[in-house]
Amino acid sequence: MAQSNILTRSKKSKAAELFKANRLQEADALYAGMCQVNGADADSWVMRGIINRKLGRFNEAEMYCRRAMVLAPRLAVAHHALGAAVQCLGRVEEALACYRRALQLQPDFAEAHYFLANALKETHALDEAVASYRSAIALKSDFVAALGNLGILLTLMENIPEAVEVLNRAIVLKPDAPQLHSALGRVLLRDGKIEQAIARYQMSMQLHPCADTASELVEPLERSGRPDEAQALLDEYFPQAPDYYGFLLVAARLARREGKFTEALSLYEKAARQNQDAQAQIEILIASGQIYDRLGEAERAFELLTQGNALAAKKNENVAEIANYSETLANVGRYLVPGQGHINVSSIADDEGQAPVFVFGFPRSGTTLLEQILDSHPALQAMEEKPAVKAMFEAFEKLTQGRVDALASLNPDEITRLRAAYFAEVACHVKLKPGGILVDRMPLNTIYAPLIRQVFPSAKLVLAIRHPCDVCLSCFMQAFAANTATVNFHTLESTVEIYAKVMLLWQQYDQVLRLDHHRIRYEDLVSDFEAETRALLEYIGVGWHENVRNHTEHAIKRGRIGTASYQQVVQPLYQHAKYRWERYADKFAPLMPVLQPFVEYFNYGAQCVANSKAHAL
Repeated sequence: MAQSNILTRSKKSKAAELFKANRLQEADALYAGMCQVNGADADSWVMRGIINRKLGRFNEAEMYCRRAMVLAPRLAVAHHALGAAVQCLGRVEEALACYRRALQLQPDFAEAHYFLANALKETHALDEAVASYRSAIALKSDFVAALGNLGILLTLMENIPEAVEVLNRAIVLKPDAPQLHSALGRVLLRDGKIEQAIARYQMSMQLHPCADTASELVEPLERSGRPDEAQALLDEYFPQAPDYYGFLLVAARLARREGKFTEALSLYEKAARQNQDAQAQIEILIASGQIYDRLGEAERAFELLTQGNALAAKKNENVAEIANYSETLANVGRYLVPGQGHINVSSIADDEGQAPVFVFGFPRSGTTLLEQILDSHPALQAMEEKPAVKAMFEAFEKLTQGRVDALASLNPDEITRLRAAYFAEVACHVKLKPGGILVDRMPLNTIYAPLIRQVFPSAKLVLAIRHPCDVCLSCFMQAFAANTATVNFHTLESTVEIYAKVMLLWQQYDQVLRLDHHRIRYEDLVSDFEAETRALLEYIGVGWHENVRNHTEHAIKRGRIGTASYQQVVQPLYQHAKYRWERYADKFAPLMPVLQPFVEYFNYGAQCVANSKAHAL
């Protein structure tokens, strides 16, 4: 008997070694022999269940686990292994019950917590899944799989900081796991840290070169202005996976960038068949509409743009319900009280050299181009669309508790505190260069102009102007990320409505405050770059520098432009977007009574008259 037990232990030890070495067929054969010799060996039946699940034999795995449970109904690992088998067979609710029973029997069973978390994630019980992953990790701190899956889940739940921390922990434990580097790349990409994301994807490719990772890497490479590297990946891996959506999308963008519009349209059409996700369809419809516009097919372009915006409006319904930008405009505008609006600059605390340059106007009015031009000047440092002024306004409302006269009655101490709130938010996004002048570019900071002037009386204000019709058309032609303002750009009519409200506010501000500012027209900038840029730099007080001629190259080196303008800004200045609205004059005809006052206010009246006569002929 003793000899038999020794032999059994030896076989089990050998089978365990084979299992650990992933020699599953050999391990299963040994366990099968032991089950044949001793049919009451519950542990061996469990191992057969685990091994057969790993081999993809899910029905056999279920059968062996149930045999073990009959023999040992309180054996936690048997319930756990059965749960894993039935989950593979698609019976998730049954699997959940099995994992929970295993944990009742053995609460410190880390693997059962992990498998329970995976099943909970599958049923979209995300908070419970997070809790179960945490339990698994608490019991087993080096549980790499649990750390990795928790990081991925936290990313989906937009808990970016913790996702980064968790995935970094996993990578320290297993630095040669390509899937962990890819997962961290996805998180960093969502956090806007494109260069760090690219580095992680590249590490994943070094560890395991494959089409899957390449299809994720090409997109940030293309968006960060590295088309040659993106093309090199396409050349190598696209033929291996010609139906991968990531490859098709980037190939279409690159073809479009090179002016190969027919090829780009074909690639977009194929991409649309591969990915039915709403966001993918929106991008494809909008991009295809833009291409048809370049081809001069205005009706087809408008049709596709309308379809894309309709999808976007449906996708963004929740944002639109919560956000009412008209209410925001009314709230901001109420602080400008006629008769109290003139600011006594002498009573305000000095800027002490802190005053930024503020570039605003309206989305698609050329602010991104201005940002790139100004950032190429060595004395200037641009910040791209960050909510620093909004943070300052929120601090202003909290500080003044909504007093209508609050703007005009701010005292030096309050202004100092508001500046601190502004720069605290700036510090979250950029590291300021010593001695440099910050350029804060945010198109809709227009609505905060009075507060900007009050808090930073010596700040330079730059108003970017473009023909009102072109601005509204261009907003309608973009696939913006959804926010309180951009959800209004899904129809031409609602875009015009918001444009008019914003610019009416600006008119009122300028009339009451006589704001010292510099206007720069997009059409003039692309037609006479040097003259317009010299005038702008002189207003700012830094003077001309030859670097600004190379702003396109600077934009490419700088990396990702996280706005709808990125494809345009990394190209040389072009003229085709000037007065593009003329091709859609029939769409604008019913909207001109709303826009005409601003056409005249910004001195586009003569152009409109000429265009009207041309269309009448």
